Amino acid sequence: MTENRTQPRFATTTEAGVVIVRCAGDLDLATTTRLRDALLGPFRGDATAVVADLTETTYCDSTVFSVLVESYREAVALDIPYAIAAARIAVARPLAILGLDSVLPLYTGVAEARAAVTGDPSVRIS
Repeated sequence: MTENRTQPRFATTTEAGVVIVRCAGDLDLATTTRLRDALLGPFRGDATAVVADLTETTYCDSTVFSVLVESYREAVALDIPYAIAAARIAVARPLAILGLDSVLPLYTGVAEARAAVTGDPSVRIS
């Protein structure tokens, strides 16, 4: 049987000091180093806030959750606003099952996550 996997893709953009790290495709142990570099890199730069965009992540395993917790801890330690956009069931449901949805700053979309880290009241967070 051929396994249908979506290649992982990482991209970083910066808008007014807010770094948005897009993590798409299947993320697992094999991509952990790249994911960690992508999510922790902005904290070593001049980011005023960081959004981890996992809205296009199609699969993730427990190593991904470890990196999300690690990046959140880094944000807290450096007092840099941080949010995770994770609407897909592949990410949101396991986070809820593990109870991480009550610990990590999760939002359903990038706009909501960005509003949360910038304090922008023009975007309604449901």
